[in-house]
Amino acid sequence: MSHTDDCPKGRSQFLTFESTDKIVIDRKTFKRAFLLLQTSVDTLANVRHREVFLECLNKYLLESAQLDDSDCFRATLLLDAYYEYVPASLALLGSNLQEAFELMRGAGHDY
Repeated sequence: MSHTDDCPKGRSQFLTFESTDKIVIDRKTFKRAFLLLQTSVDTLANVRHREVFLECLNKYLLESAQLDDSDCFRATLLLDAYYEYVPASLALLGSNLQEAFELMRGAGHDY
């Protein structure tokens, strides 16, 4: 019996296989997981930029001996910019990372 009798397309029966340390996922799942992670990185960068506002505001308030109404209004605007964006962004970040984790778990990722 030749080596091609039992093998389709003439392949050898003595194949060497690569390690099973790889996973295969469909393109749609990969794109979704990649988008979630990319969005999460962007969100973290934007949150960090908003924290710079708070640091500047804190320094401004500590260095100011007296604040008039205009100064208080400016400080309030900085606080509003932080509180309108950051808590909602962090909640969305948590949701995105949880979804990405579920996608990786579904793809058989060992963690």
